[in-house]
Amino acid sequence: MKTAKSDRLQRAVRAVLHSGPQTTPALVASLAELAIRTDSSTLFLECKEFGVATYDEVADVWSAPGTVRLEKAARPERLEADRLRQQRKVPSVAAADSEELRRLRDSVIDPAPAEAVTVFPVDPDWPATARAAYAALQDEHSEVTRRRSQADVPLIAGELVEKSAHRVIVRYEIQSGDSIREGSNASLLPSEIGSGTGDITVEVLTQFGSEITLQLPADSTFPTTARLRCDLTWLVSRQRDTFASLLAENRPGFCSTAALATVSSVGLRETLPLPPTSPVSGLNDQQCLAVAHGMQPRLTWLWGPPGTGKTTTLAALLAELLDAGKTVLLTAPTNAAVDVALNALIRRRPAFTTGDIARVGVTEDPVLLGRPTPVTVDEIAAAQGAAPAQRLVEVRGELADLNKRAEVATKTKSPDRLALTRKIADLTEFKNELDKLVGEVRDQVIRKARLVACTTHQTILKDLYAKNFDTVIIDEASMVSAALAMLVAGAGTGHTVITGDFRQLSPIVQCTTAGAKEWLGKSPFEKSGVADAVRTGRLPGNLVALQQQHRMRRQIGDAIGTAFYPEINLRTAPSVHARPARTVASSQPQLVIVDTAGLAAPVARRGGATSRYNLAHAQLAANILHVPLTTAQVPAAVGLISPFAPQARLLQALTATDDPVGLASTVHRFQGGETDIVLYDVVDTTAMNLKPHSWFTETFTGSEGARLLNVAMSRAREQAILLADMAYLRTSCPAGTPVRRFFTHMADFALVQDWRVAAEFEGPTAVQGTLAPVLADIAAATESIDIFTAATDGALTGDIVKLVQSLPDSVTVSIWYRADDPTSGPRVETPLRHHHTMLHPLRPVRESCIIADSTVWSATGPILGSNPGTLLRTVHPAFADALRRLQLRRSVRDAPGTGQHGVLCACGRLRVREEINGGPRSGVLSVCITCGD
Repeated sequence: MKTAKSDRLQRAVRAVLHSGPQTTPALVASLAELAIRTDSSTLFLECKEFGVATYDEVADVWSAPGTVRLEKAARPERLEADRLRQQRKVPSVAAADSEELRRLRDSVIDPAPAEAVTVFPVDPDWPATARAAYAALQDEHSEVTRRRSQADVPLIAGELVEKSAHRVIVRYEIQSGDSIREGSNASLLPSEIGSGTGDITVEVLTQFGSEITLQLPADSTFPTTARLRCDLTWLVSRQRDTFASLLAENRPGFCSTAALATVSSVGLRETLPLPPTSPVSGLNDQQCLAVAHGMQPRLTWLWGPPGTGKTTTLAALLAELLDAGKTVLLTAPTNAAVDVALNALIRRRPAFTTGDIARVGVTEDPVLLGRPTPVTVDEIAAAQGAAPAQRLVEVRGELADLNKRAEVATKTKSPDRLALTRKIADLTEFKNELDKLVGEVRDQVIRKARLVACTTHQTILKDLYAKNFDTVIIDEASMVSAALAMLVAGAGTGHTVITGDFRQLSPIVQCTTAGAKEWLGKSPFEKSGVADAVRTGRLPGNLVALQQQHRMRRQIGDAIGTAFYPEINLRTAPSVHARPARTVASSQPQLVIVDTAGLAAPVARRGGATSRYNLAHAQLAANILHVPLTTAQVPAAVGLISPFAPQARLLQALTATDDPVGLASTVHRFQGGETDIVLYDVVDTTAMNLKPHSWFTETFTGSEGARLLNVAMSRAREQAILLADMAYLRTSCPAGTPVRRFFTHMADFALVQDWRVAAEFEGPTAVQGTLAPVLADIAAATESIDIFTAATDGALTGDIVKLVQSLPDSVTVSIWYRADDPTSGPRVETPLRHHHTMLHPLRPVRESCIIADSTVWSATGPILGSNPGTLLRTVHPAFADALRRLQLRRSVRDAPGTGQHGVLCACGRLRVREEINGGPRSGVLSVCITCGD
């Protein structure tokens, strides 16, 4: 019997094969790109049963029926299997298996009927609003599709994070500027075709800058380098389709009035009588007021500036709601944010029974895994549905064994092939039924839970409208689009609590149409008018603003409050003053500026193409934080933050992989967290040959630059360090904006140090008066040497070239130099033309460095030029490896990349790799500057 899922699979197979035949692995991968998960057994049964495709077992190729003629001799057992299936008409589970399924179902599925889902009347304003949101999502879908609907994202440095009976979690470094939404499904492919490693269906857990974490099926073997093939439109499509279905019918369980309240002035109350409050353990008066408001059956806004105890308040509210017998949907935009809130609740209210709390989706939090009273749906379902789950594991093992035997039988033309095919078909049907039963157990767990916790996207992916929720909570709502907030709030009855800080990170949108900016670029705080009301001093009656922060030492808190929260007088709690120091002594300055204005450090792009990084800044950071990184006693004591992903990757290399003291990433990873010390690296300088980033030129209230700076510096408990070219900030940041107010406050109250002082700190970096010591570093190299320079007219260039010529072939050498440098021909190309050195004329050359094994040299001028400027030398193996990865060039058409030799033009000159950012010729070109080809 056909099902909707079966029909969808068949349509997808026909669409894929319309363009030509495909092997089984390729067809499975193509289907995964269309968000259809299947395996080879299911594919075989479906295609053969309904005549969707023709299979050639010799070539292992599927094709559209009638397009390829198969030799009868090649597949006699397949023809017999087809005849037998035709006799059976449709797949059916054997009688014995059917009886076993019935017994298993009776043991795990509650026979009581499910609670009837409420049908709400449609709000008159809903159709027009839903159509506007739908149009915005359609614009976003079109824009993402125009740019690139499908991406093969290059990944390197794969490392295992966790391996359990249920899953494998792996972390990679992204080698491109792609941004992939959390929750997306994708295929993990080996980087080398024909490597023997098959495609793996994965789920994207997190992406912070250039670091991405994936969940793989249990027992998966992952490659160290890979490609992530993902549909960048998938989550946008699901939101768009959900709005379409809600416009087409009045779906049971969806309350359009509750949805509209989150994005319109209807959700704002000018005045409200104060609800009755009572003391709550561990909360101050304002937090108690927030809990009292949140218990009222209406929309409540909770504004929690950094360190004000929003999570603590939310945990108390959740406990009160559960004690009052309410069913609650707790959501947040990321898995990490969901886990933080759930952890806080469990600490406050540890007594609950299995099934009360159901964490839907993936968690990396060890506190939530393996608990005596489980909270994740997988673990609850495993406990309640242990028998079918165990049987499913056994059947999968039997199938794997049968498939191996069938493969051998096919190769040897054994007469057992037909019997094995029948067994595989029957067992596959049984496995599918077991899969459905295990899925029913999971659905039952969610249906019976009193609190369901998941990401905002999972609300629509898991169709949670089928459950009645008394209260819906959207945490960290500043990162949730107005459109998605409506879909989440609609799962409730109108008792909605929206929490977050609209002065911090905002939703991500790519499309620039007015509708997309309005519905996808704004959070419910902005769309409803809450943010504007606060800015103009008209705080709504149903908004509670927490005003006392418990994280930052006073001077840090004052800087944050003055710059970003002038409306609410953000105060530092007395407990902060009495708190003992953990990493930074109370006598040390709370605010520090390391001013690199006199350094004139250059700024380069990752791989010459995307984002930007500042090598000299990262070298200085190695010294600035050397002592705390090597002496701190608490996990995540030091946070190294940059708004640019490549710079964050360089900073991450300074933290030991086996030591949790330091954490380095882009700003987004730190949202909701805290560290004792924060170093914020601005990266941009007056000396860079790049356009100033809008983060430092558009710095008004609500701008992305203001939000990023606010999040980064407000993570600091004891010390906030700004690593920046202050002259650049003073000239680029407009006066009177939050960002400019923050930098001004820092300059007035911080300890300001010149970069030379920091360079003298203990650490792996030292200022060099001359380039001469690099000769010894090159001579000592045993693995690789990489040189980037915009000029070659320096006094030591000849000596370095001669030294390179004497190195053994086992040392790989690459030199990237400015294409139109007049001295590069006679001084570099001619003497090294027939050497194993890889020569790469490049335009432009923004890098200026030499990497010799684990030693990194940087210069503010061309490092092999006559005026190299200031020289910094850093000895750090992980740092050198990270820099090499940032400088990797991918081979593009005729332009060779890293690890390849340059290409000669027909005129005899080396062709130039030209890297163009922006404009109609944007991309990588291979040109000859001599003959113009």
